[in-house]
Amino acid sequence: MNYLKEYGYSEEEIQEILNYNYPNIITNLTLNQDEVQKIIDYLLGIGIEKESIKELFMYQVGLFFKTIDEIKTSFDEYELDSIVKSLNYDVNNVELIDFI
Repeated sequence: MNYLKEYGYSEEEIQEILNYNYPNIITNLTLNQDEVQKIIDYLLGIGIEKESIKELFMYQVGLFFKTIDEIKTSFDEYELDSIVKSLNYDVNNVELIDFI
């Protein structure tokens, strides 16, 4: 998951993500790098903080197994400002979003 360095994550932060997840999850995130990067770019673009994205990888990694279209469509159903504030406060709030 060295592609996370492009987003400013340190070796230690990447290792923390690797240690927190099962090897098959890491393999999937690595094999689907292009899709994961689209999701990261989108999240950063709407104002999700880098630290919150790291926490999503650790506590709500399932978000990265959705397509970017699913995420955008689902986020469009809510007040984007509220989602951003909510996720930056606690990434577990992603569970409150109804994904299509």
